[in-house]
Amino acid sequence: MQRRILGLSPYLIWPLALGLTACGSRLDTTAVEGAIKTDIERQGRRLSLKAVLCPGDVKRQAEASFRCVGEVDPEGTFTINVTQQDSQGNVTWDVPNSKALLNLPKVEDSIQQGLSQAYGKRAQLDCGSATYRVNQPGDRFECQVVGGVTTDTSTITAVLVSIDPDGNLSWQEMKTAGGSLQAIASPGRSSAPSTAAPPANSPAAAATTTTPPAVTGPTGRSITRPYVPGDSD
Repeated sequence: MQRRILGLSPYLIWPLALGLTACGSRLDTTAVEGAIKTDIERQGRRLSLKAVLCPGDVKRQAEASFRCVGEVDPEGTFTINVTQQDSQGNVTWDVPNSKALLNLPKVEDSIQQGLSQAYGKRAQLDCGSATYRVNQPGDRFECQVVGGVTTDTSTITAVLVSIDPDGNLSWQEMKTAGGSLQAIASPGRSSAPSTAAPPANSPAAAATTTTPPAVTGPTGRSITRPYVPGDSD
């Protein structure tokens, strides 16, 4: 069945902390830019950035946030949310999904939740060892369902993620039935990657109070399994 990528859960973020030398009362944003660029390229799949640009006049202040912009080579820009952890220059950052860049752990989380809601079982997704991937229209990639999800008639072993010409994502289940692999698809409308948080009183927001157990996929990278009410295994 083909499904669209919906709003991504706000509790799944993959920030990276780094101690930075601050200059006086101002944050050394040049160091922040270099560190973020290096880290995204290191964790990316064949990914090269032209630059990461941050505001030049940021006061050191614990819990204060600001935004930087990343430029993909050859084209495309994306937002980077930076938060100061203290007043000593330590920061974390998070890269939301966008029309230019995909945060694969967030894509995994969205699909995991979709499978869990559809079948009432935990689903563990592994879209590869990279954390970031260029959002390339017309591209397709496969994510493995670790251990599979067994239904009444088949086992879901993978999902195929497709990117339409506008950069919107959709996915369809790959099932084994009668010993063969089948793509189970139905007409569906894609939607753009979204990072908007749900209303505070929505079920998605309530789910953030539960810490999902961490597991490790075949690539060795830590992935997160969504919580399913009543599922205690």
